[in-house]
Amino acid sequence: MIFSIGDIMIDAYFSLPGPLNPRTDTRGCIELVPGGSAANFAVWVSRLGAQSAFVGRVGDDFLGSGLKDDLVKEGVKPYLARDPSLGTGRVGVLVSETGERDMVCDRRANATLCEADIPCDDIVALASWVHISGYALFEAAPRAAARRAIDVAVRAGVPVSVDPSSYGFIRGVGAEAFLEMCRGASVILPNLDEGIVLTGTDDPEQIVSRLSNRFPVVALKLGARGSLGVASARTSNLVSAEPVDTIQVDTNGAGDAFNAGFVVEYLRGTGLAQALRRGNELGALAVSRRGAR
Repeated sequence: MIFSIGDIMIDAYFSLPGPLNPRTDTRGCIELVPGGSAANFAVWVSRLGAQSAFVGRVGDDFLGSGLKDDLVKEGVKPYLARDPSLGTGRVGVLVSETGERDMVCDRRANATLCEADIPCDDIVALASWVHISGYALFEAAPRAAARRAIDVAVRAGVPVSVDPSSYGFIRGVGAEAFLEMCRGASVILPNLDEGIVLTGTDDPEQIVSRLSNRFPVVALKLGARGSLGVASARTSNLVSAEPVDTIQVDTNGAGDAFNAGFVVEYLRGTGLAQALRRGNELGALAVSRRGAR
């Protein structure tokens, strides 16, 4: 079973036919869909036919109940703690005509994920892989929970992957501090912006090379340019995967879909190149439609 640990959200998409009418009403479209980087990953893993579990925290509200029901419907085993005082996390998503997105995050219950929420016994007994969303590493309580999960998995010989998730938040805590938070992970899955912040270079090959000094497997997501990776710090041989031709509608969740495709394929033992290609395919599918899933 592949465990995913981190954030779960309700995404609110705002679409306007034109400019806002100041100080009065503006017609538009608002869509509410399930989201959250770690939860998105878990859903894509299940859709690929692998056993999937998600560990996170929601509010004691109807949004949390709906998100739990959605995970179950998607075939994901939910380990959801309920926060009695904070509501379920939510994100406002503004999508441009080119498919790029800006997000306003209100993390709420996600920020109180704690060590007691981590099913350590099940991770040891059931997990074939543990995936950590970087969003869980930027605040004290979820960071302790994520570190607990990483340490338990590593001691049990279970591979761990980390998606850095936010180059803005990485800048806030500092690259070196963030890399130390990821200690023990065997795979890191940054996009180009995150790779730049983590390594201080904008050259993809240099990013992969520098990160490979700290992580046995690196898979760098390059969006429309495909992906680049290395599977051993002891070699400089890089493996690239070409992008998949698709019409870009919404980039939200593309990295989560890539991560799921990569992890499931890599766990099957088909090799780095095939894992990168599978990741590209899932990422392309995600950007071809509205919503993170």
